[in-house]
Amino acid sequence: DEIDRLEAQLTVCRDSSEVSRLNANAAHHPVRVEPNLFNLLMLAEQIQRDTEGAFDISVGALIKTWGFFRRAGRMPSLEERAAVRERIGMMHVVLDRQRQTVAYQRQGLEINLGSIGKGYALDRAAQRAHTPNLLIHGGHSSVLALGKETSDASGWTIGLTDPQRPERRRCLLHLCNRGMATSAATHQSFEHEGKKLGHLLDPRTAWPAEGMLSATVTAPTAAEADALATAFFILGVEKAREY
Repeated sequence: DEIDRLEAQLTVCRDSSEVSRLNANAAHHPVRVEPNLFNLLMLAEQIQRDTEGAFDISVGALIKTWGFFRRAGRMPSLEERAAVRERIGMMHVVLDRQRQTVAYQRQGLEINLGSIGKGYALDRAAQRAHTPNLLIHGGHSSVLALGKETSDASGWTIGLTDPQRPERRRCLLHLCNRGMATSAATHQSFEHEGKKLGHLLDPRTAWPAEGMLSATVTAPTAAEADALATAFFILGVEKAREY
């Protein structure tokens, strides 16, 4: 029930959601948002700064330009790619802590919480569970583990899939009181001039991220893990290590 409520609040696939209303109005005037949503936007802004812009929730227009909003990837024209860069970037989003309002400084800018919302929903759902031992996942790519699987275990045993051979595991982890997330471009992609282009887009270049098969992150919360898995996939190994 909690996840359904959050879906109705955060999705950009329904015009009635709070995020969709925010996208429709924030370029015209500051919009007050629900406190938990405001805190999520603050977290996203902090991670955007900490990852040198690799993670950025203000990429709704970019996702639509590449066709991934409707899960139908396409190659946008050079003109489209140049134009959309004017409509992305958290530097154009003003978060007013005192008033709990959000304002966009660019027309056509849109927030999309697909890179952090699933983990956030797991965190919120776990708070409702009222149990010290819990494993919950959202489609396997986002996981939250609280406590232990059994009294003598060191946590919950989680397997990591090999991105090139999905029938095999790369390793097993023992996760305790942490979130974990994996980002990979295996499910949404298309070929252009013999090259595979995936749905994980680099906000700094307005181009699909390249060079990584997958990135898996553990973090104190599932929301942080979700966001950082996206960021590390875009940043690559060395920058991820620096973080």
